[in-house]
Amino acid sequence: MNNTNNLTARMSFDNAKKVIYDSWIDSFGKDSKACWNWVNSRKLSQHEIRLEVELNTTSNRFVFGVTSQQANSTNFTFNTENRLTLQDSLVAAEYGLFVAQPTSRTDTTYLLNTYGNTQVFAAADAAALDSTFYSNGYFNVKVNNDVVIPYRGLFNHWYKPQTQQTAALGASSPKDQIRGAEDGMITQEPNLYLIGSKNYVPEIVLPTALASAAAFERCILIYRGVLAQNSTVIN
Repeated sequence: MNNTNNLTARMSFDNAKKVIYDSWIDSFGKDSKACWNWVNSRKLSQHEIRLEVELNTTSNRFVFGVTSQQANSTNFTFNTENRLTLQDSLVAAEYGLFVAQPTSRTDTTYLLNTYGNTQVFAAADAAALDSTFYSNGYFNVKVNNDVVIPYRGLFNHWYKPQTQQTAALGASSPKDQIRGAEDGMITQEPNLYLIGSKNYVPEIVLPTALASAAAFERCILIYRGVLAQNSTVIN
């Protein structure tokens, strides 16, 4: 994974530069040297964007807002989000989908989960997350009404660790085993080029609405990759 191996991180970085080059070469009249000079002059860095939406029992579709100008299904921008700015772009090499149970829309103390932990979620909510959500839901992405990712199962992100919390924290019940750099994350190949000036619509689709979901229950989408600052044209 990019966060744990310098070699794969360098490969992802070089690939991101090529993705940006391929996207812009026509704007330079096919002048390869000029385009590469422009790409190399961008401020490039490893980065991630974090997008969030509340889950509920009345809908089976949940849309994320990629930029601050785009609305999510909750019609609320959470204070723990890190959206893409209009002038920047992100070449995403991997992404993850997590679930959480904040106490409010402004809570900053909740934990990210990769399955329905019954010590975090009510039993019925946890069962709905493990079954309808992770086992049978899927993820798709549209850009300017063009479907670029038609179907990727949410089961790819479901991770139930070997060591699980089974009761109140203590000597006989530790917290869940989880490695934030890897667990819940999957590859994005070919890389997804998220451009702030375009209309990206990442969406979760479930076969039916969740049977149970507490107030403020949330899904978090994290894209990781290479950020290119000031790399888009804003009309």
